[in-house]
Amino acid sequence: MTSPPGECPSEIIRFEHVNKTFTDGHVVKAVDDVTLEIRKGEIFGFIGYSGAGKSTLVRLINALERADSGSIQVLGQEVTTLGEHELNALRTDIGMIFQQFNLFSARTVIENVAYPLKLAKEPKAKQLERARELLDFVGISDKADNYPAQLSGGQKQRVGIARALAADPAILLADEATSALDPETTRDVLDLLRRVNRELGITIVIITHAMEVVQYVCDRVAVMEEGKVVELGSTYDVFSTPKEIVTRRFINTALHDRPSPETVARLRKYHPGRLVLLRLKDSLGSSLALTAATKGTGVFASIVFGSIVEVEERPFGSVTLELVGESEATDEVIRRLQDAGSWVTDLGTADAPLEDPIWAELMRHEGSES
Repeated sequence: MTSPPGECPSEIIRFEHVNKTFTDGHVVKAVDDVTLEIRKGEIFGFIGYSGAGKSTLVRLINALERADSGSIQVLGQEVTTLGEHELNALRTDIGMIFQQFNLFSARTVIENVAYPLKLAKEPKAKQLERARELLDFVGISDKADNYPAQLSGGQKQRVGIARALAADPAILLADEATSALDPETTRDVLDLLRRVNRELGITIVIITHAMEVVQYVCDRVAVMEEGKVVELGSTYDVFSTPKEIVTRRFINTALHDRPSPETVARLRKYHPGRLVLLRLKDSLGSSLALTAATKGTGVFASIVFGSIVEVEERPFGSVTLELVGESEATDEVIRRLQDAGSWVTDLGTADAPLEDPIWAELMRHEGSES
């Protein structure tokens, strides 16, 4: 049920069976029967490859695109039935930042930030006061009188964020906001978005094709493919138990923790023992499980490959171990790890290699696409 206008539900955005089709020579279903909610105060990510429908879905939030069917509720209002006047009022509560910054080259930094307030016909003194506050918040108050051409990419995006915050929005939409930035600057901008969320209480919706962005900053994530939401959940749950092949592909690109078949072949040249992939959900617990699993078996375990990152401020990743010992003893170690709840993939030895089923599935999928 839709809340009265002005009353903000815990679900700040809700899609119910939303569809959007484009016709340009041929029919493209950009959004296909999507139902999900975005909660007040969270950072929510939409991830998908180019053409998955994520940008179209987000443009439906502020009605820059109109849905063909279904219900879209934003801040307690049914967007699909609003007229242009009501939409313009709603859009003042929705800020947006862009991949290419969209700054006015002939305006100074402070004039760019103040522009939404100028459109709202706020007094000039109030425009400049608010713009200075925001430039200080995003950390570039010393660039107020510069022009965009004099700024780095990261500084331009900080201006974009400050401008998006000028009207004090409840929602911030970030469409590939870091894809034009280098990794270090991307991390700085994501830290700023996290600060915007935590200190100002603004709900942030991020559209991205980079799983690293989702991993670092999002509370929940929706994975999109061919207009559909194929996977939805907390970022940690989606990382730790991906159900769809497209999600596994994204995670693979973000973590680089699972050795490819080529890497496994190289590892086997230098590590003749049993190779075992161990997924870590809790680095301390996994370390203790490994210690307990090898105790008294005469098996020596060493890490030969892997990567550990933080997801929702929790360690996550996997390591590949070489287990050196008698065959029956290494079987016992693997059994103990499995009994302890560890996710174990046995890759066998150089003489008796075993296939990684995840990589095999990924390669079959890529082969079918080509």
